[in-house]
Amino acid sequence: MIKTPSVSRRAVIRTGLAGLAGGVGAAALAACGETQVVTKEVPVEKTVVKEVPVEKIVRETEVKEVPVERIVTQEVEKLVTRTVEVKQVVEVPVEVEVEKVVEVEKIVERVVEKIVQQAAERAPGIDIYNLDESVAIGAKPWDPKPGGEVSYMTFGNPTGFDPATWGGRSAEPAAVMYDLLYTYGSGNLIYPHLASDLPEPADDKLSWVIPLRNDVVFHDGEPFNADAAVFNFHRFLDPELARGHVIRDVASMGSVEKVDDFKIRIHTPQPQSPPSFLHSIAHQHTGMASPKAVTERGEAFSRDPVGTGPFKWSGVWEDDVKVVFDRNEDYNWGPSFLAHQGAPYPDRMRIQILGYNMTDNAAAFEAGEVDICLNWSFADYKRVSENAKYHVIGYAAPGMGQYMPLHTQLWPLDDLNVRKALLFGVDRRTVTVRANGGTAPLNISNLLVPGTIGRSAEAGNLYAYDVGKANQILDEGGYAEKDSDGFRLAPDGRRLEISYPDRGDPVVELFKLDVEKNLGIFVDIPKMDGATHREGASKGLYHTTWIGVAAPSGDVMYDRFHTASYGGANRSYSFFEYDGVPESATPNAKIDGLLEAARASFDAEEAKALWEEAELYLMENAVAIPLVHDYLPWLTNPDRIGGELFLGIDYLPFFGQFYSTQE
Repeated sequence: MIKTPSVSRRAVIRTGLAGLAGGVGAAALAACGETQVVTKEVPVEKTVVKEVPVEKIVRETEVKEVPVERIVTQEVEKLVTRTVEVKQVVEVPVEVEVEKVVEVEKIVERVVEKIVQQAAERAPGIDIYNLDESVAIGAKPWDPKPGGEVSYMTFGNPTGFDPATWGGRSAEPAAVMYDLLYTYGSGNLIYPHLASDLPEPADDKLSWVIPLRNDVVFHDGEPFNADAAVFNFHRFLDPELARGHVIRDVASMGSVEKVDDFKIRIHTPQPQSPPSFLHSIAHQHTGMASPKAVTERGEAFSRDPVGTGPFKWSGVWEDDVKVVFDRNEDYNWGPSFLAHQGAPYPDRMRIQILGYNMTDNAAAFEAGEVDICLNWSFADYKRVSENAKYHVIGYAAPGMGQYMPLHTQLWPLDDLNVRKALLFGVDRRTVTVRANGGTAPLNISNLLVPGTIGRSAEAGNLYAYDVGKANQILDEGGYAEKDSDGFRLAPDGRRLEISYPDRGDPVVELFKLDVEKNLGIFVDIPKMDGATHREGASKGLYHTTWIGVAAPSGDVMYDRFHTASYGGANRSYSFFEYDGVPESATPNAKIDGLLEAARASFDAEEAKALWEEAELYLMENAVAIPLVHDYLPWLTNPDRIGGELFLGIDYLPFFGQFYSTQE
């Protein structure tokens, strides 16, 4: 058996997610009171050092760009120090940016976002953590027993289990039975999963060789190898296939080929930095399916799937009720950071299919229908947290937080004045109180939340909550006239109106009340199921929705705002600079150029500056209404389920870390 490599210095440098080089590194050392770094003499262009492992990896945040009231700095309690043979020691003044540091032997404890403390103060019954932490359910030690059943949940009926074609909320149940080549793990770092090591870039930076494990088998007994990986990627990249969410993950990839039995090469049209490339390939939709099963079952594969994951398909799928998976006895290739390696303990994993009504979902949880349940209604998860029987675990994440994209090409939001009025005129606290009870800090003017690499300080100064200014913008923009109901009219007599379908989102009704009261803009909130909304949103029929997405850096904006992302399955965002050609980049779009340049940069500081410029450009054009730092709670019942909850960037648990505690 191949042991998956642990996180190494090489992993830190290659992924770029904890690099202590450049200004970020200097700031980290300054926080420690150090002015000294240790380097090894290596060729300048070679930034990969394999010999020295790192015991503790940390994720830095940009303290200088975060308001003081949003963040606190933790005192350093200990330093991780290793002794290495060095040829010289260089003293670096704090104010000097260190651009070529290869070995750093003193790692600073990461800065703790105040979101965790603030949320804990306002909701004392809820345990709140950073997204990269693993949490023991019920605060109980690992004490597994084999057998039994554990249950999770998903929102709405899955659209199928073919990784190449699924959309909607299929990812939760699909993650039970599919593995990725790479995955986000502890510290929000990239770890090999079905890959055996990190990828190697070609000299021209236009292709990557990925080594694969040689001990993995699909649930049908077929071997996982280079042929299987290439088969899957060819399907992910096939424009003739009715692909789903996977389109966004392979948007910046080109052809894929076999190198040998356990290596593949992925070509990219433009150079990509290690963090950007790995972020795409470590996303939740690129699960590996059995080529034999896909070929033999055809369209039926979507309801009769075969993967490599810790649980395998049982054949039980009751539409709108549940799907059931059986234990994979052969599983022994989980990523190295997980507490439990090997086959899962429960005999079965049941995914209960719930809706978007959070009160109903909380009631189902309290009735014992599901052991662990995501719930974003503050009134409901607060009530559950006050019962000592349960354990509510909250996670706060870097990324784009919770926000409302604005359809920039649909009247009246095609007028920048109207969009800016919404940025000034929406009371985020009022709108989000039902969703989070005021536990999460507001995000007024930035798409990216504190702690995300590439957050623009300048963008943070663009907007404030100012109803008077918002109404002045509308009056001067030609919308001063109102109808008999008090709603604003355009010069041609049309009533200003925004469509925001109600799928059960907790902010929808309060958004309507706030916008109508503050701005005199009518908000239509038709009741709608998730499938209908996804279909209409991908066609650009609605003005806005409520979403959130986690990621360690500004590269998260690529998926949401690059023009090639629009028009495909389940795309419902801002359509900014979009020319109407589905899944195709708009020629000379400025936002595309910035996001592509950031992905292509192998210089962490350059990429950071490009993300800052991209965020500023987007917010100058008012493409979205930021709401709050992303913060979501999970309800758990320690009387029924034990183990560890670890989510990572995709907000999906590693299901093999659960076990049944039922008698």
